Amino acid sequence: MLSPRTIALSLEYHLFKKDRALLRGLVPPGVQARLRRRARAKYLLWEARRYNEWRQEHLKRRQVLYRREIEPGLLSVVTPVWDGTPLNYLRALAESLAGQNSSGACEWVVLSNGVQKQDLLSYLRQLQQHSWVKVHESRENAGIIGGMRLCLERATGRYILPVDSDDWLYPDSLQVVSWWVHEAKFPPLLYSDEDKLIGERFVQPYLKPGFDPVLLLNSAYIAHLGVIDRRMALELGAYSDKNTEGSPDWDLFLRFLAAGHSATHIPEVVYSWRMHPQSTADDALSKPYIHDSQRAVLQRYLDSTGAARDCTVEYSPVLNGSVPAGSRSADWWLQPRLDPTPAQPWPVLTVAPAPRSSFESLVETIEHGLSGQDGLVCLVADDIQIDRPDWLQDAIALMKRHPDTVMVGGPIRNSSGVILTAGCVLGFEGDCGCPDRGRPVVDPGFFTQLKKQRSVSAVSSEFAVMRASFLRELWRGGSAAAASTAFLGAWAGAYALRTAKRVIYSPFFSAVSGLDWDAQVQAGERERFRAANRDILPDQRFYSRYFGLTKESAYQPVPVKQ
Repeated sequence: MLSPRTIALSLEYHLFKKDRALLRGLVPPGVQARLRRRARAKYLLWEARRYNEWRQEHLKRRQVLYRREIEPGLLSVVTPVWDGTPLNYLRALAESLAGQNSSGACEWVVLSNGVQKQDLLSYLRQLQQHSWVKVHESRENAGIIGGMRLCLERATGRYILPVDSDDWLYPDSLQVVSWWVHEAKFPPLLYSDEDKLIGERFVQPYLKPGFDPVLLLNSAYIAHLGVIDRRMALELGAYSDKNTEGSPDWDLFLRFLAAGHSATHIPEVVYSWRMHPQSTADDALSKPYIHDSQRAVLQRYLDSTGAARDCTVEYSPVLNGSVPAGSRSADWWLQPRLDPTPAQPWPVLTVAPAPRSSFESLVETIEHGLSGQDGLVCLVADDIQIDRPDWLQDAIALMKRHPDTVMVGGPIRNSSGVILTAGCVLGFEGDCGCPDRGRPVVDPGFFTQLKKQRSVSAVSSEFAVMRASFLRELWRGGSAAAASTAFLGAWAGAYALRTAKRVIYSPFFSAVSGLDWDAQVQAGERERFRAANRDILPDQRFYSRYFGLTKESAYQPVPVKQ
């Protein structure tokens, strides 16, 4: 779903960019502001109504899917409570847990984190009437990190589920989590989809991609609901660094990533992040230390993996440290350290492909230029105007950080500022398409993903960096032998999926094009692509299974096919 900020930005774009001269003369600034506010309010209502219709139908479906009883000793919900916790929200959370835990199989570890308010203390005493609620006390407020560490140490379940005291769990959350833990054969880490709660209204569902270490280094997207192996968390020193006070879960997830663990995605909304004035769901800067803690999280990851010698933690030049609506954090960039005379780890060959040229001619050029060596092939079409001079360094840094990467690309827009292509999805529009095609370049995209490095199905071959060895494998495979250069990105993406390789989208790999390459692909080639790859379409690793696969339904929850 598009965020309110996205709508406002899109409207602002059309008002002040596309029709600037006309509208400035006809519409006073005050009227323009009212139009934007009215459009935002209308969109919020429409979004909430559409999502709740889908949500109600989907919850009915879940009643049939998830019937596993909760295994005693499997789950521990952990919740620090402090004086700033609104009592009515804590009560709602308790009721949501009690309604699905009648057997008492799941324990709830609650920490009275320096609580002094009598109404909260009284309610915490009432909670102890339930045998499955374990209330512990810290006389002084130990902070977020300290409070979570105390909860972790006192929990006894195999997995902990961190839940904020002002948030809400769906009435089948524990059953859904238990089912997926068993289905995935007890992985070290799981995470779910989520939405936001304004009063009684459920809005802004974050239907997340599968586990993506690239996106995780840009955003703590797997928080809410995290399901974490307790013993592993203790071994990895979870919730022990006070410098990460504002980002405890992100620090925890990156500790798992640095230790070589991945996460299992639970593709169900089970957690509602409540929006109110003191919540980061409403304002990520309500905690003034948020930027320092996020920087500390990323720096600790770089230090622990040895990557600090290759890059530094900087504000993203795309948004300059702002916190866009829907984002998990301020935007950061692991900026490659620039050596005045950098030694490239691979030979580099730059090729200027034409959209109607053949894959065969490209392979011949590569063999002539690299003489059989492995290296990097930089595809830079003649019609491309590159925005940043460090695009190749960005691609090399990503390939070094994520060694399974075989292709890097980014957003390409036309001279009017409209996106022609960005991250592509195999199966979108029937073969391979970009859900963000047609958006204004100022649009941050679904949960700001247009501004974040992340894994995708494919990127355009109009402007991309590819591993020469991978291109040779693709050619020898035969299925893409008749591919055109214009659609080579799709063929490469399909082969990357089949061979467990990675394609990365980077917002720093941006350019302007005077030619729409997507429109150059012939219908016959698209049909051949569908026939050759029907068994893997659609690719839903990085695009939710609940999203539509047409331009009109992009990023919109649609009915699930039984």
